[in-house]
Amino acid sequence: MTDHVRTAQPFGRTVGAEIARQVQQHVHPAVAPRRDDAALATLLRARQRGDAQRQEPWVRRAPEAPPKAPHADVIQQLAARLVPQSLWAHVEPLIPPAKVRRQGGGRGRVSDRAIFTAIVFVLTSGCAWRHLPATFGVTVPTVHRRFQEWTDLGLWSALHTVAKSGTAEDSTWLLLVVEAAERRGAKVAV
Repeated sequence: MTDHVRTAQPFGRTVGAEIARQVQQHVHPAVAPRRDDAALATLLRARQRGDAQRQEPWVRRAPEAPPKAPHADVIQQLAARLVPQSLWAHVEPLIPPAKVRRQGGGRGRVSDRAIFTAIVFVLTSGCAWRHLPATFGVTVPTVHRRFQEWTDLGLWSALHTVAKSGTAEDSTWLLLVVEAAERRGAKVAV
């Protein structure tokens, strides 16, 4: 009689035995499928359904540009009309510098031009502060706080002087903005 020598299988099972066990498990209704088997089956079904839409991982595709906000171009055009570059060249040097904050957390300061554009929009449109469109990219409390700061530091008086001197190309528009600020409660020395 010849003795059959059993070869040691890793993990004590043969591949064929494992396949047979899985087949029996799925065929026999009394045995519930293991959780990972169910997950694999779900993944396989999802992959088969989305095979047409699936992108191969080894194929490089150009990254798609993130979708633009629907009104981004309109807001940029509106901002360019409200505060043109020629007007901003006269306004920017008059804006008081930001207070130096101690080092530490907090958010970065919003650009003065974005704030000034939002203020001009509120002043010239006649809308309430709380109705400032979010598409300007600044929050209402920030815009109103900066309006109050600039009012207290005399920005509108300085802009009134520039508008009256006529040195700015858009001096009539600047004068209208300053008058609107005066109606909103800004102190303007005439």
